[in-house]
Amino acid sequence: MELAADSRRIDLWCTFISEIGDDSLWPRYEALLSPDERARRSRYRFARDRRRYLLTRALARTVLSRYVPVPPEDWVFEPGPRGRPAISAPRMEPGLQFNISHSSDLVMMGVTSGRALGIDAESTDAREADIDGLDRYFAPQESAALLALPPAARRRRFFELWTLKESYMKARGLGLAIALDAFSFELTSERGLSLHMRPQLGDSPAGWQLWQLDLRAGYVAAVCAARGGEAAPRLVVREAVPLAGEKIIDVTISRSTG
Repeated sequence: MELAADSRRIDLWCTFISEIGDDSLWPRYEALLSPDERARRSRYRFARDRRRYLLTRALARTVLSRYVPVPPEDWVFEPGPRGRPAISAPRMEPGLQFNISHSSDLVMMGVTSGRALGIDAESTDAREADIDGLDRYFAPQESAALLALPPAARRRRFFELWTLKESYMKARGLGLAIALDAFSFELTSERGLSLHMRPQLGDSPAGWQLWQLDLRAGYVAAVCAARGGEAAPRLVVREAVPLAGEKIIDVTISRSTG
């Protein structure tokens, strides 16, 4: 069934690698790749990284083909100025926006239309939180707020803050070209958050809507989207196995901007 990308909706597609139980799917995923993608995949040293790359490309191709009547193998991508994948063929209306993130067992893709979009997901179990090097990641006020928490709560807060920062940088399309101390997030209440910016960033918090999601135990994700004149878009989250099936799931939105 074809879907319509809509500025009033952000679709999040989540695939957990370990839950792909049908081994016959992997050769089908590989058949979707371009020669350049196959070459890049072969350069990964570890099998787990080759498998994650393969699934990421298969998810991107099959999801995009849900919105545009193009066979998954016909999409052509090229890196943008900051390395972010962009569609170079087939030519299409410029409104479709997508972004991809992966961490540990999860590959996630966001799709919308007519607004800038950035997503980020992190496994809070698979990666260490660099509590001793906070100044490499956060603005001083973010680090101070994190260190004010009980030690047991700091690890999760590290990833909550980092996914928010990554999602904004990806939505801007500038990545780490943005100084990490030029903007900051304040987790203002149990479910609220605020974005603050220094004037030199040349941007305004009023231009962005953010959400933080608890996807499942051990994973936190953030979504950043440019605001439009209409009401904030709704989030629709799916768990999907490319070429096999999908289902819409209920996900807790732990925090969001007003």
